[in-house]
Amino acid sequence: MTKGQRIAELRRRKRESQSTLAKIIHVSPSTIGMWETDQRAIKDDDLSKLADHFNITTDYILGRKTDLGDVPVAAHFTKDYNDFTAEERQEIEDYIEFKKAQYKKRHENENKD
Repeated sequence: MTKGQRIAELRRRKRESQSTLAKIIHVSPSTIGMWETDQRAIKDDDLSKLADHFNITTDYILGRKTDLGDVPVAAHFTKDYNDFTAEERQEIEDYIEFKKAQYKKRHENENKD
């Protein structure tokens, strides 16, 4: 999954339009569209705004794997996992990475206090 695909997925999960997200991040709707199609690079400050808005880490948007230690993620697959298509398995794995990034962000924020 690309950065743009991650942003689009995060936006859809929040049920936000590109225009709504653009207003929140203070960019144009066309910028959101170009990010989502990987036609424009994301500036560091915009990447941080996106991560804060979606309550995730920038690492998740960038597609970086992180070592989260004892973060409470149920990433347990049974034999039924093999019954899914490759695309469905990838979606499950992407969702797990998304949740891990959310938990990491929450733990980082808790440790700042």
